[in-house]
Amino acid sequence: MPKSLCVEADPSGNPIASRDVTIDEKLRIWARVFLPKGKNEKLPVVLYFHGGGFVSFTANTLEFHVLCESISKKLGALVVSVNYRLAPENRLPAAYDDGFAALKWLAQEQGGRKDPWIAAHADLSKILVMGDSAGGNLAHHVAMRAAAEDLGELQIKGRVLIQPFFGGIARLPSETNLQSPTSLLSTDMCDRFWELALPVGASRNHPYCRVFAPDLKAQLRELDLPSTLVVAGGLDVLRDRALEFVEVMRECGMDPELLLLEAADHAFYVAPGSREVAQFLDKLCSFARGIFVSS
Repeated sequence: MPKSLCVEADPSGNPIASRDVTIDEKLRIWARVFLPKGKNEKLPVVLYFHGGGFVSFTANTLEFHVLCESISKKLGALVVSVNYRLAPENRLPAAYDDGFAALKWLAQEQGGRKDPWIAAHADLSKILVMGDSAGGNLAHHVAMRAAAEDLGELQIKGRVLIQPFFGGIARLPSETNLQSPTSLLSTDMCDRFWELALPVGASRNHPYCRVFAPDLKAQLRELDLPSTLVVAGGLDVLRDRALEFVEVMRECGMDPELLLLEAADHAFYVAPGSREVAQFLDKLCSFARGIFVSS
């Protein structure tokens, strides 16, 4: 994996302040919270999961810190970026368990309610679950679990899956045709990540990876899943997995939105000044406005 810097939170930052909070001390689950300065009203909450193939990076990695600042500023939202356990030391479903624990922590008396920023500013009836790459996969599974449980006042109004990390044994065209030497992700890397992240002995047809195995489609039709935005990159080896995800959701009676950025490779969002990032943030803003205003 490429080397990346980690940065400290900045509680006095302007226009976006940030600080770290503990979710589960025993399991070492924590989150970085981003808050727009000068906001006195209750704000929507973005629960964010970073990428890295389930094996790398953290919530304080520079690129994800900058991205969450941009999301907080663009949406005027409180962003909770979760630092979940990584494989291979903690294989799946550990990351899913951590993501769901972070969701429930938001409304717990000794959890988010105790945190001054969340207590003062979080509107828990307006939650957007979001993630990139492996974090997009994580966001999908957390939302699936949440849809099957009673979360009380917590209401997930939408989810955003940015170049979600899905797979399978049978190759799709983008996994064999899009192998640029300059890309940050290759099919071989994907295979290695899944080998490290899946339960020991599991293949890439495991439902953590191939999320639309035939026996899961019936379950999808029964769940009341939130509005969904899927972001795909035209040059990304995962492009066709994202398109397959959208197609199957439509087959199951749902109507996800798709943003296909034709010139985007994997992890386009790590270049904050790019045209693709601007397009993504604009689409994210309109999507969030639609789901929050209608609620």
